[in-house]
Amino acid sequence: MTLLLKYLSAAYRSFVINEDEVQDVVGVWTDILQDIPPDVAMAAARRLCRENTSFAPTPGEIYQACMDSGPELTIYQLQKQEQQQRLLELREYHETEKVGPPPDHIRQKLDAIFKKARVTEDES
Repeated sequence: MTLLLKYLSAAYRSFVINEDEVQDVVGVWTDILQDIPPDVAMAAARRLCRENTSFAPTPGEIYQACMDSGPELTIYQLQKQEQQQRLLELREYHETEKVGPPPDHIRQKLDAIFKKARVTEDES
């Protein structure tokens, strides 16, 4: 993480970290970018530095740039994103929908299907 912060400090002269805040800043950046491999974060920071010449990117901007860039994500990161999305959708469904027993006409159709599929004592 310190390599990334040094890179940003060299790219942007206004990006200065006070000596008494170094541990806190590194801790926050490490926490926000913990799911991102260092080389991927560095590549995203380079891209952002090329795009914005006025201000250094924030850790959130670097994280978002890493999430938005599909080809540079590993298959495990993509699977993790998909899993998180599914969990959020399920959580939202359970919080907003009221699930109860099916209506009578659906129950009758299901019973008819299951009745055909059951094995009777004569068949076994």
